[in-house]
Amino acid sequence: MNRFKRIRIPLAVVVLSVCVLFWNGCGKQNLSTKTLTPADQFSTAKNVFDRKDYFKAKSLFTMLVLNNPAGETFERAQFYLAESDYGLKEYVEAISEYEKLIKSMPQSPYVDDAQYKIGMCYYTLAPGYALDQDYTNKAIAQFQQFLEDFPKSDLRPDTEKRLAECRDKIARKEFATGELYTKMGYYRAAIISFDTVLADYYDTKYADAALYMKGESHLKLGEVEPAELSFKTLTVKYPDSPFKPKAEARLKNLRIETKR
Repeated sequence: MNRFKRIRIPLAVVVLSVCVLFWNGCGKQNLSTKTLTPADQFSTAKNVFDRKDYFKAKSLFTMLVLNNPAGETFERAQFYLAESDYGLKEYVEAISEYEKLIKSMPQSPYVDDAQYKIGMCYYTLAPGYALDQDYTNKAIAQFQQFLEDFPKSDLRPDTEKRLAECRDKIARKEFATGELYTKMGYYRAAIISFDTVLADYYDTKYADAALYMKGESHLKLGEVEPAELSFKTLTVKYPDSPFKPKAEARLKNLRIETKR
């Protein structure tokens, strides 16, 4: 008998080991600070980023940031480190990296893009209107700040669009709360919700509906004058509203009842 037995190694293990060695070799070559200047390292990392290999790009940009804690290389690497997180859909991490750039280099030409992307991170993280809207409110704050700080930015049109969507979502949640109260018979609480929509989200697509439902709630409470005021305001302020015919019908009935 042979004193030594042959050990059979599965082919998959061999292939995996070769791939790991190759990857490590390439990584060491790309990350070498002895053979490449910071500019060359950035160029290498940017090429990886452009290929949408965000995981590897994140590692390369992280190394650049650590080795270059100031200057133009840091500025560019820090931004694309955040962009790599954004590409990986790691939005909380991306927010942190964008904020580092803004705080450490407030005069950087990347600051406006970073501010916009923070808003987009919160916008993407925000759940449907029925759930907690903390992220939506944070997105609104970021977008509003962006519009104040960079009024002439090319990103302004898209920012305004996203801001309007966020405000519509909050208005929808508040309006839905008012609707729920009316179904439960809590008309006073419903009026408070509808007033919130009218006061804070008057420029959303739920404002006319809130005004009509406010009038209906006042009627349920037997408050004719406030109801009449709500319906009249709707017909004047929102002449194209689909609720206008209903409001006019209510006003007509109220006049008839008043004469009686």
